[in-house]
Amino acid sequence: MNLSANWVFLSLACAFFTATIALISKIILQKKNEVFVLWVVFAFSLPIFLIILIYQPKPELTPAFWKTIAMLLPLELVAFFLYLRALKLSALSLVFPLLGLTPAFSILTSSIILKEKLALPGMGGVILVSLGAYLLNANTIRTGGLLAPIKKIYREKGPMLMVIVAFIYAFSCTLGKKAILLSSPETFPGIYYSIFFAVITPLTLVYAKIERLTITLEKRDIFLFVLLGALFAVAVLLHYKAISLVNVSYMLSVKRLSLIISVIYGAVIFKEKDIAYRMLGASVMLCGVLILSLYG
Repeated sequence: MNLSANWVFLSLACAFFTATIALISKIILQKKNEVFVLWVVFAFSLPIFLIILIYQPKPELTPAFWKTIAMLLPLELVAFFLYLRALKLSALSLVFPLLGLTPAFSILTSSIILKEKLALPGMGGVILVSLGAYLLNANTIRTGGLLAPIKKIYREKGPMLMVIVAFIYAFSCTLGKKAILLSSPETFPGIYYSIFFAVITPLTLVYAKIERLTITLEKRDIFLFVLLGALFAVAVLLHYKAISLVNVSYMLSVKRLSLIISVIYGAVIFKEKDIAYRMLGASVMLCGVLILSLYG
C-alpha cells in the first residue's frame, strides 16, 4: 500500500495522534503552566522537523510563502495557547469535541465573506454540528432548562475558549494548506516551527519572569515531554501530508474522529462524568462534519 497517497489512512492516524496529544497535554497541565507546556511542545518536536528539513530538497520560497507564514503564525500562537488553557480548565470529553465546530465555521465564514451559497445539505451539516455541541451539555437541561447547555458553553471559560480556537482554526487550516502548496509538506513544518519556536521562547521567558514561575523537572516529566513532542511532530507531518493530497474539508472530516477518541480517553483515563451525553454530542457533531465535507 502506498501510504503517501492514501490520505484516508494518514487522516485516521492523525486523528488518533491528535486526541492522544490532547490526553498527554492534559496530564502534564495538571502540574504545569500552559505557557510552559506550549514551549515544551515545540522544543521537543523541533529536532524532528529540522532533521526532516535537512534531508529534503529545498523548494524555491516566494514572497507569498513568507506572507502566508506571517499571517498564520499569530493565529496559531493564540489558538494553541487558548487550546491548552481550555484543556487545563475543563474536562477533556467536554472541550475537545468542540473543535468539531471548525468545519461549520469554515462554511459559514466562506458564505459570509465570499458570498458563497450554502447548499441545503450543507445547512443540515451546520445544524448537526451545532446540535452536537448543544448535546455535550445536555445533562444540564434537567436543572437549568432548554437553554442551559448553551449557557454552560458561554459561561464556563474552558468551553468558550475552545469555541474561539475552533473559529481561529477555520482560517488557519486554509492558510496552512496555502503555505504547503507554496513549499512542500516536508519543508513547511521545519521552517514554520523553527520560526514559531524562536518567537515563543523569549515570550515564555518573559512570562516566567513576570509570573515568577519555578519549573522543576522529574524523570516522569522528561518522558512525557519527549513523548508529547514526538507525537506532535508525527501528527503535524501526517496532517500536512494528508491535506496536500485532498480537499482540506475531506481531510478534516476524517481527522475529526479524534472527537470520539477524546471522549473515550476522558472516560477511561480521567473518569469524567456525563460521558453518555458527551459521546452522543461528539457523534452528532461528527455526522455533521461528514455531511459538510461531502455537500458543504
